Amino acid sequence: MIRTPQRRLLWVLTSSALLSACAVGPDYKRPDVNAPEQFRSDAAAKSTTTETTVTSTDAWWQGFNDPVLNDLVEAGLQNNRDLQSTIARVRKARGQLITTRGKFFPQVEYYGAGERGKFMGLDQTVVTSTPGSLTTIGTMALPATWQLDVFGGLRRQYEAANANQAAAIAARQAIALSVAGEVVNIYVTLRSLDQQLAVAQQTLENYKTTMRIFDLRFRYGTANMVQVSQIQSQVDAAEASIPPLVQAIGEQENNLSFVLGRNPGPIPRGKPIDQLVLPTPPAGLPSDLLARRPDVRLAEQQLIASNAQIGAVKAQFFPNISLTATLGTSATALGSLFGGGTSIWDAGMVVMGPLFKGGEIYGQFISAKAEQQATMSQYLKSVEGAFRDTDNALIATTQTRKLVTARQKQVSTLKTYASLSSMQFNYGYADYLTVLNAEDSLFKAQLDLARSQSDRALSQVSLYMALGGGWEAADLKTMTANKAIADGDDKSNPANQQGFWPFN
Repeated sequence: MIRTPQRRLLWVLTSSALLSACAVGPDYKRPDVNAPEQFRSDAAAKSTTTETTVTSTDAWWQGFNDPVLNDLVEAGLQNNRDLQSTIARVRKARGQLITTRGKFFPQVEYYGAGERGKFMGLDQTVVTSTPGSLTTIGTMALPATWQLDVFGGLRRQYEAANANQAAAIAARQAIALSVAGEVVNIYVTLRSLDQQLAVAQQTLENYKTTMRIFDLRFRYGTANMVQVSQIQSQVDAAEASIPPLVQAIGEQENNLSFVLGRNPGPIPRGKPIDQLVLPTPPAGLPSDLLARRPDVRLAEQQLIASNAQIGAVKAQFFPNISLTATLGTSATALGSLFGGGTSIWDAGMVVMGPLFKGGEIYGQFISAKAEQQATMSQYLKSVEGAFRDTDNALIATTQTRKLVTARQKQVSTLKTYASLSSMQFNYGYADYLTVLNAEDSLFKAQLDLARSQSDRALSQVSLYMALGGGWEAADLKTMTANKAIADGDDKSNPANQQGFWPFN
């Protein structure tokens, strides 16, 4: 037959198990999102005969078909400092999750003490034979405490910690995709500037050749000073266009080196801007962005964590119930602890709860609810921003493709115009001002074509980024290259060289 104290203890444990089936605080429910049925410019994502098709899980930057660009992206995913920082923060979030999970288990400690003095036999683990005499007491014990998660406060803390870890992973994935996109953007911009510089240098050489011819004509009286001055103005304008381009190229090289985690320096080149193949982003419904974009998933995990924190705070209004126990030995001679000592043990239950806190817990509860409202607004903003970014990128992709086609036609027309005007001038049917206007227009159109080709490639990258495509491949390459940081085994980190027991 079960004794009364044991029956009461069994009743407490059974009641605790039944109560632990639910947890205080709101359960998470994804907010309703007013997603558009389709984007306004879905046709922009369709492939053409000059494009390759890739899926959302592919390394889409490889679709540009430039091995140099592929190497630069992989270097960025391996060495970018912001990315390495987010990898370490995932490990930090994992440690916090393990810490929170440990609270579900009994907490067992060890205790040892040796005392010598006069004891009256009160509140001692060993009653002295002669109270008030000089006595030595030795004690060894294993105290244990087990907090019962009756109202679900610990489970809400664990839910928040789990969401924080998921948010850290999503942040790492978002940064990996961002690094890949930034490397491609800078590289495309760099190749466009290279093309503009090549056009400016070639045009300058052409103008200088014309200038030498007209210098000879002027000496022999077949050209006038006005014509020579006009040509000299062309030479001066072409020369003035070169220094800003050289400066911009150097700055872009340094920017790319910074993203790659390197010191400033030159960047290798691959294919010219007009030979880059444009990859086709994956098609998808607007609602797919909720599962595809890492930054949207990051915002949702932050919302889950703040929602769970409401329950964690609310649980503080209720009693905190813990089971306690101690097992050990005590003796009046230290040498007897392991032999003739007296066994000691106790078991009990502790119930603690707030009686008067002056509004401390209530203030935390209000703050937690306000934080949840703020993170929910940020989540909705991230979703709406994803829809906006995608629609803008689709529009830009369509229009920049049309712009490049128009610029190519313009350059072709101006080449014909410049050639015919030069022939007319040579045969005396036009003055040189006509030739000057034609050549200046051609020079500007060629620069505009290089810029528009860059804009078309950048809009394609923006569309891929907006759709969240390729983050799996970027994250996989990141984790493969930075496995030591992810596992906490980075030998270059002084914190991992101390060898402190029990963990590095």
